[in-house]
Amino acid sequence: MWVWLAVSFSALLHINAAYRGPQWQFYLFKPLTIVLLLATILQFGQGDGYQQWIIAGLLCSVAGDIFLMLPKDKFLPGLTSFLLAHIVYSLAFWNELSGPIVWWLPALLMGAGIIVYLLLLPSLGRLALPVGVYIGVILQMTWAAGEYWLTTRTGAGLAAFAGAMVFLVSDTLLALDRFRGNFRAATGSIMTTYYLAQSLLVVSVLLR
Repeated sequence: MWVWLAVSFSALLHINAAYRGPQWQFYLFKPLTIVLLLATILQFGQGDGYQQWIIAGLLCSVAGDIFLMLPKDKFLPGLTSFLLAHIVYSLAFWNELSGPIVWWLPALLMGAGIIVYLLLLPSLGRLALPVGVYIGVILQMTWAAGEYWLTTRTGAGLAAFAGAMVFLVSDTLLALDRFRGNFRAATGSIMTTYYLAQSLLVVSVLLR
């Protein structure tokens, strides 16, 4: 229980600092929250291959967090870091399948992804291709997590799918805020869903 209190407190300190400062608190607690999730896995996880993939994804996420919060815009390295995170997360999920896959799920996800991409496209400029690739990868990751749950019907699979879906929401909010216009609640909404998504992926490890 204390671990989750520490994660929640760290996340709240980062979100609060984004609006009110101080700056050092903003920079410290953004990656520290993910580091605390890493420590949770290392302390309570089972040490199997699934856990190792999730750890790799969290490490990529820490790198992405650092790139995206630097004073100079490092959006493309940050995007690449999270792209790698979603790739290793999807490898974790695909390796857990234990039955035939369904095709209605990727169809629904692809339809939603096309709509979001078309909304963003007029503002993307030279980032049109990287953002398009990123959307395709995170949709594939969400599909993999959904298949993990649908073919196993386990608590771990459900946590993984819920985490992937919330991650999708978080990244959509981030993209809309960056490319379609800033809104005041953006940071709170983006970071709350982001930390919730990563926490659910960690829970999927702990439930195995």
